[in-house]
Amino acid sequence: SPCGTGTCAVMAALHARGELELGTPFEHESIIGTKFTGTLHAEAPVGEGTAGAVMGVVPSIAGRAWITQHATVVCDPSDPFPEGFTVGDIW
Repeated sequence: SPCGTGTCAVMAALHARGELELGTPFEHESIIGTKFTGTLHAEAPVGEGTAGAVMGVVPSIAGRAWITQHATVVCDPSDPFPEGFTVGDIW
């Protein structure tokens, strides 16, 4: 499948460049021909930046995918960042 997260990211980037309007269906095809269809429904504030509100989008995705792996995630007790970390905004 082309990946739901990737489809949402592509739609958000296209919208930010003015190339995808809200409500317009977007078909995302993988390299093997499987497809997801997404739609952006609204803009929404997702945080605060130096120039005010940082806007995001509210997407939906339709398509089909299959489970390809089950995994167990572990955290080493000596890990200095057991809950992860945030990288500063580079935009």
